[in-house]
Amino acid sequence: MTNNSMAISNSQNSVSFDLDLTSSWLNQTSSCSQRPHCPPSPATNQPLENLPLTNLPTKKPRGRPAGSKNKPKTTPFLVAQPVEPYMKVIIVNVTPSSDIIESILDVAHQGHVSLTVLGASGTITGVTLNNFSHGVDALTLRGPFTLLSLNGSYLYNNHYALHPGATPAPPLSFGISFSTSQGQVFGGAIGGRVIASNDVSLTICTFKNPVMHKYASRDKERDMGDNNNNNNYNNN
Repeated sequence: MTNNSMAISNSQNSVSFDLDLTSSWLNQTSSCSQRPHCPPSPATNQPLENLPLTNLPTKKPRGRPAGSKNKPKTTPFLVAQPVEPYMKVIIVNVTPSSDIIESILDVAHQGHVSLTVLGASGTITGVTLNNFSHGVDALTLRGPFTLLSLNGSYLYNNHYALHPGATPAPPLSFGISFSTSQGQVFGGAIGGRVIASNDVSLTICTFKNPVMHKYASRDKERDMGDNNNNNNYNNN
């Protein structure tokens, strides 16, 4: 009888201890829910295999991956820049009452080029010519006149290369021919102003770095060659 009463007393104490543990765990759980950094209770622990694994840094493999190939290298395309042409042919329209020669020189100075006037057309009101035969420096004629031709060259800054044996050219040299309303034709070297009237148009060729060459006809070269051969024969 005494043993039974002791067993009942022990069981009651065990039940009371279990209830106390349960009550204590509930109190901890309710208090942890109000604290954000409360450590998890032992009851919530999970097996190790169920825990998430952190990604550890992996070493980058050395070398090229198997089966890789060299990428084809692209060859750069060189785009050629436009080159300014050595010569240009331009048309210049001269306004009425302007000096044609001054207009020609303006083209050379603005473009830093030498030039040759290939032709001209239109009417002029006056022209000044060199008059070498009568000992007069210049002869001025009043128009109107019809332009028949106007030719000549201007070397910018008198810059050119001279070939051996060639003669230096004058920096400014123009010739002109024109007619009157009665059909009389005049011409000569321009010695001053040429005043435009209406519809004066010039055809001009511009160029840079001119080279002066000495021209000799083939007949003259042949004669010089024969003379040299004769001199060599006589000397022998």
